[in-house]
Amino acid sequence: MNWVILLLVGIATTGLLWALGVSRRLWTIAGAALMLGAAGFAAQGPRHLTGKPVAANVEPIVIDPGMVAFRDAVFAPSPADGLALASADARLREGDARGAIAGLARDLAARPDDAVLWTALGYTLALHDHGLSPSAKFAFRRAVTLAPGTPGPAFFLGMAQVDAGDVAAARPAWAYALSVTPANAPYRPDIAERIAAIDQFIKMAAVRRALSGDPRQTGR
Repeated sequence: MNWVILLLVGIATTGLLWALGVSRRLWTIAGAALMLGAAGFAAQGPRHLTGKPVAANVEPIVIDPGMVAFRDAVFAPSPADGLALASADARLREGDARGAIAGLARDLAARPDDAVLWTALGYTLALHDHGLSPSAKFAFRRAVTLAPGTPGPAFFLGMAQVDAGDVAAARPAWAYALSVTPANAPYRPDIAERIAAIDQFIKMAAVRRALSGDPRQTGR
């Protein structure tokens, strides 16, 4: 097909030269230019190169069903929020964190005082940015401000800190979440167990530092 196009260009060029009244003695120059171009095309554009499909640069994110159930129990989201959260989860499973963020941002434009959406946005931003970026911290602060007496925003802030590898920083967030959790809430033991696990982790880290002579150990 490319050679056909080149032939058509040659015919069109000949017609243009004739229409402009260019002397036939000069046509050889134009012909030489076309031949040079054709030679370059043959050298630079092999016709038999195989196609190379390009894979999308995405990394699917595993969404734990247990965490989704926990989130629903903590927040008891409205139908609109439930739909927004499910849509964000679906995009994350496809590796489209930016799409999840954009979708949550659109929902927040309609419901700017929704602590559930701000919490989801903060956690999704943390996943996308591989840590608590300034934008993720802002979203979490906004969620805690809007719902100070509920455990959800603080709990997922702690989850984001654990995901980022800062386990010790998650303890204050989870301690606060536990303090505002009703005594009879079915998810209260889960939060308490996570705090206990962090305490155990901190103790083990302190022992390792003591054995290795790390000056950061307590009492130095």
